[in-house]
Amino acid sequence: MFIDEKMCGCGGDVKLNDRMTSRISLMDVYFTQEAMIRIGLGIKKLAITHGLPEGIIKQHMKGNLFNAPPSKHLYFLFHVPELEADMHITIPPCHWKYIGEKTEDNDK
Repeated sequence: MFIDEKMCGCGGDVKLNDRMTSRISLMDVYFTQEAMIRIGLGIKKLAITHGLPEGIIKQHMKGNLFNAPPSKHLYFLFHVPELEADMHITIPPCHWKYIGEKTEDNDK
């Protein structure tokens, strides 16, 4: 569960299970092809499950990519006012990296 405190008039912090998060720019992250497929499937699944167009899910996801240390995962954390629901899509660490980040493969 996540809480966007700006929705309750308390500020603009987003928490994931009581952990502080940091907003990440999509321009700073490289996703593997598998990650892009999983994100697309996550959007489809949420849209079908809740009877919403995929475009609405995508719209609410924009600008809502976060990390939540100590987890290495990235999370799309977003509120869908049409359903009065908080939703998320998780990207495991093996499917993303920061652009410019050195990896073991870069050093070979």
